[in-house]
Amino acid sequence: MRRPSGLLPKYIIMCLLPFLSGCGKSVEEQQKDFIVGIMTNGRWTVQVFAEQNTDLSAEFVGYEFQFLESGTVQGIKGTAVTEGSWSASAANYTITSNFPTGDATVKRLNVVWKLTNSTLRTVEARPVDNLRNAYLKLAKK
Repeated sequence: MRRPSGLLPKYIIMCLLPFLSGCGKSVEEQQKDFIVGIMTNGRWTVQVFAEQNTDLSAEFVGYEFQFLESGTVQGIKGTAVTEGSWSASAANYTITSNFPTGDATVKRLNVVWKLTNSTLRTVEARPVDNLRNAYLKLAKK
């Protein structure tokens, strides 16, 4: 049976909401906190990256990505660290990333990504802009 699309199935999020953050926060704020908590807990690798039906995953071999609560994301390859920014929208199921000074590989990630089918250990996404044909799958290291 195929799982529903979205960061997590909505029923799981709704079940977890009473245990998230404080009672004074809105449902959307609690969902965003949940997403940020998942993304900032550990490093991520690019398991699959394809653009224009071409598999470019090999370009990301050796890269790890660390998302920080401050809105900074680090692309780490060996001892080199490229800093960028990221943000999440629980309402839109999107994550935005931007590496203004990165190499061509990390700049491929500069887009608003629509989360399509994700779990606590993987994130699958496509660009919100339908003119860009790309697919991204991140896996927690």
